[in-house]
Amino acid sequence: MIHFNTKSELVSGFNIEYAAGPFALFFIAEYANIIIIIIFTTTLFLGAFHSPYIPELYTINFTIKSLLLTITFL
Repeated sequence: MIHFNTKSELVSGFNIEYAAGPFALFFIAEYANIIIIIIFTTTLFLGAFHSPYIPELYTINFTIKSLLLTITFL
């Protein structure tokens, strides 16, 4: 007679290899990578409006575009 173990475990690869601290760093690194990619995408492809008279407008425009991409991506 074949006996199957009825207890199931939730296993998802790298999650079982790291403890709390290293897993937190791994998790933060994933999201940091996403944000860096979004910043590069905003810079290269979306291009923020630049006004020599109102320099704050560039920063605000860049931030809004990056946040919209982040919300869309995540």
